[in-house]
Amino acid sequence: MKFRTKLILGFSIVIFFISAILGIVCYNYNSKRLSEKAAQSLKFYSRQTAANVDFTVDSMKHVTDYILSEQDMLDAMKTLPKYYEKDNYGLGKTIKHNDLLDTLNAGLAMYYINSNFYRVIIFNEFGDVASSTNTGSKLTNKARNTSDIKWLNSATRMHGKPILIAPHMDGWGIRESEEVFSLARKVQGGDFGYIEVQYATDELKDIFEIPDSDIKVVAFLPGGEILYQSEGLTDDLVSYIKKHPEVTKMDSITVSSDTSMWASASEISDNYGIRVVALEEKTEIIAGMKEAVMIALGMAIGCFVISMGVVIFIASKLSRPLTVLKDQMENTGIENMDAELVVPNTDDEVQAVGIAYQNLMHRLNESIVKERRMSLLQLQAQFDTLQAQVNPHFLYNVLNVISSRGIMDGDEEICEICGCLAAMLRYSTNTKERYATVEKELEYLERYIFLLKSRYEHRLEVEVDCEESVKQEQLPKIVLQQLVENSIQHGYNNSKNIMKIYVHGWRDETGWYFEVRDNGQGTTEEVREELNKKMRKIRKKIMSRGSSIELEIGGMGLANTYARMFLVYNGRAVFRIRNLEEGLSVIIGVSEKEDEADVSGDGC
Repeated sequence: MKFRTKLILGFSIVIFFISAILGIVCYNYNSKRLSEKAAQSLKFYSRQTAANVDFTVDSMKHVTDYILSEQDMLDAMKTLPKYYEKDNYGLGKTIKHNDLLDTLNAGLAMYYINSNFYRVIIFNEFGDVASSTNTGSKLTNKARNTSDIKWLNSATRMHGKPILIAPHMDGWGIRESEEVFSLARKVQGGDFGYIEVQYATDELKDIFEIPDSDIKVVAFLPGGEILYQSEGLTDDLVSYIKKHPEVTKMDSITVSSDTSMWASASEISDNYGIRVVALEEKTEIIAGMKEAVMIALGMAIGCFVISMGVVIFIASKLSRPLTVLKDQMENTGIENMDAELVVPNTDDEVQAVGIAYQNLMHRLNESIVKERRMSLLQLQAQFDTLQAQVNPHFLYNVLNVISSRGIMDGDEEICEICGCLAAMLRYSTNTKERYATVEKELEYLERYIFLLKSRYEHRLEVEVDCEESVKQEQLPKIVLQQLVENSIQHGYNNSKNIMKIYVHGWRDETGWYFEVRDNGQGTTEEVREELNKKMRKIRKKIMSRGSSIELEIGGMGLANTYARMFLVYNGRAVFRIRNLEEGLSVIIGVSEKEDEADVSGDGC
């Protein structure tokens, strides 16, 4: 068999398998991408819908907060039960009693309440009823027997906290009754009555409506009652999800039904524990994979045809001098890329391949040189981009405009805020200096604290104390501000206490240090362990790869602060975190001894 035939036959077999593998890989990739996209879509819609329903329930709770905070209405609710005491009724008392009901009805006659909610009811066990709507089709049955309302005991046990009531028929209507779901709470302090805010279930469609018609939604209240169910979901499927909530905890999992398979994702709302499950039939996802099959098949056939054409062309041109050419190619390395390639003149095609190969080596050599130069420039460009992602001159001009407006309006505080913010931007976007003295860092911190006090006012108290001997020491820029910001962002979640932060800088015989201490909630053992692992990983990378790790870390958190301190002072950098009886303490500094302290958690 001729060499040309052997070459074509051998390459055809190899190319066939390569094309088949490429097609399989392409199919698997597209299939995985479609499945991941479907899972992400379901997760996104479930999270978005949970946030929407939380917002709606929040608005219902705000109505009850408004009623309980309105002093006249609260006094009326507390006074009404007194008129049912013995010997406490007469003509004058009756007029006063009616005035109290008028006060409640007037307080509920707000445009916001009437336009956003089906009905808001205030009632007590003595038969007193006030309603937000009492006309037309929403005429309120004020003679309703409230003893048959099932949720009264539940509301009483909650001691004034709101409860959610599953969709039910409105029992307050006279002319018609519509399905609603409610938020209710008992007025604390005595038999002062109840407040019920109703929302029409027909309007839930706007909350749970999803642009993708193939995706269905079902929502459950914390007690397991169904809040909403999309059309097209069978009762068996909804019942299965209700009985087995664990099956939807993953991003994507198959839920079995009688005749179909579903992919699902669930999300529990942050404020009220409402579980929202988004589902999509597997058949809809599989239908989208047909395109992936055609693409994979087309790529496999195209790769095979093109490769075979190239093989036949090359096989027709090659001859025995290829061996000599091959030997010279094998002896070519990075150190001799510029060497002249000696190609036998026995075959013009072989000589052309040799020339082409030599030209390729020249281009490759030039590319390697350019790549080395570009890598050096890229390191600096990446760092500069981190510090100057916005045009500071534009921001300065905008701040000057705002400051001028403040002067025109006689508001000196706006001028001070704008000036302080401009100084912070000028300091943080200066790419010429990556490090600064402690004195400059404290000036930057004072401006940041000024802006924080403009926001939090009396809720924030910050004390800064630094010895003069420390002020000329060098620190990476914006380190102290990041520690204070970390205390505020993570130390006072949902806390109404006054935020007290103490910043102290000192020097002793072992080195110089800074401590940022707060009176917040501290941190958990899991968080500290995770932070310690991250810092050990950063230390290992820096020791093996040098300063380029600073560009890879990104962000401005505690891990980044530790990395930048370690880059400047290596083993002398000190970084300690510990929980106090009240709050968290973070200490950074520089030890006089190598490897005195690296990073430590509680108790260190």
